[in-house]
Amino acid sequence: MSVQPDQVKAVSMGDSRLLEQEARIVGIKGFSTPTLEAVDRRRSQLWTVVFAGLVCLSAAVALLTSKAGHHLGFANGMGFRIGTVVLVVGLAAYVMEKERHLRRLAKLLVDERVLGAALSNRLKELAMLYEAGKAMNSVLVVDEVLQLILSSAFDLLGASSGSIMLLEDEGDLVVVCRAGNASGAPIELGGGIASRVARDREPLLVQGTVSEKGHQETESAVCVPLLHRGQVLGVINLIGADGHIYSEYDLRAVSLFAEHAAIAVANARLYEAERALSAQLSHQVVHDPLTGAANRVLISDRLAHALARVRRRESLVAVLFIDIDNFKLVNDELGHEAGDFVLTAIAQRLTQCVRSSDTVGRFGGDEFLVICEDLSHDAEGLEIAERILQGFMLPFDTPFGERTLSASIGVAPATHGHPGSVANLIHAADQAMYRAKMEGKARIVSALIRTSGPA
Repeated sequence: MSVQPDQVKAVSMGDSRLLEQEARIVGIKGFSTPTLEAVDRRRSQLWTVVFAGLVCLSAAVALLTSKAGHHLGFANGMGFRIGTVVLVVGLAAYVMEKERHLRRLAKLLVDERVLGAALSNRLKELAMLYEAGKAMNSVLVVDEVLQLILSSAFDLLGASSGSIMLLEDEGDLVVVCRAGNASGAPIELGGGIASRVARDREPLLVQGTVSEKGHQETESAVCVPLLHRGQVLGVINLIGADGHIYSEYDLRAVSLFAEHAAIAVANARLYEAERALSAQLSHQVVHDPLTGAANRVLISDRLAHALARVRRRESLVAVLFIDIDNFKLVNDELGHEAGDFVLTAIAQRLTQCVRSSDTVGRFGGDEFLVICEDLSHDAEGLEIAERILQGFMLPFDTPFGERTLSASIGVAPATHGHPGSVANLIHAADQAMYRAKMEGKARIVSALIRTSGPA
């Protein structure tokens, strides 16, 4: 049953009026809100007055009933005796009534303090939950989110050790984050308990008695599922510190915390999936879908940046235009699927032959382009082309066995004096490659220097 704010306000006002009423009855005045200290002072005053009254009454009765008081005739009268008894009984009734109200007032004040402490603790927990939720939702890396969840759970429940287990695609729970001295924990939340919690989707409070050094200690732990939109993401395991016994209230608190934690884990996973998809799409935009090499867009961009550095006299660049000799025969004899397989192998072979800083791209069909940046001298582009020709001496694997291929390479260097444009440099390398084909294939021709390759 939920309690509405108006009901809470009415109860609070009723308790306040009752406290003021009891305070007036016992004679506590001048306090807007009575305190336990005021009740103790009032009780001391009351019993001091009663004690003094009883002492005086006893002294008077003793004096009046003594031999010295026999000449006072009223001391032996029945009315005096009855009056004395009534006075004593009235005083006792007065004291008992005041004591009853004092005890009731004390109980109300204690209840108020307990309620205030409970509300304070609740507000503190809510503040911790709010701060933890805000912090978790501000972090979008799964590993960082998991560490933050576990550390926040430790602060909330005062745990000595714990872990987070996430549900894998195969349905198994795998520990992905651990903190504290889990190896020395007296209570182990193994896969059986965690699997039960994940299956039943209900939090579990575990308590046990551990014998250690001749005495027994009660230890406790909680295992709470991470649920997001009806789907189980995993579980949180927390083991209490020494002497810290968890209650149903702690279980409810960590269950509420787990709701925020599950949202944070789901958001982090979604962000990582979107980031991976974005990276994949970005890669596909500038890379050839068949071979994975750079496409014309990335080639033009890399070459434009490289030529800008050449103009600033920061580096030397060479463009290698590579055409596979007689590649049409591969498609005609082995089929286009085998041809695609060989093209992918060629792209991988080119990547192995050039430097890691060079860009290998597919220009179209069986034509490839290599951008060689940061050359140490003008002839280094020709040296890289020679390595490529040497690499093509090794046969390529095809679905129908090995096949040896050759390549004709045109080299167009860009110097500080003549950097050229992207289109002009690619065109010069293309023309040099065409001359290599005309001169017998399987060779290198430079746009400035001609060099014969293997026959």
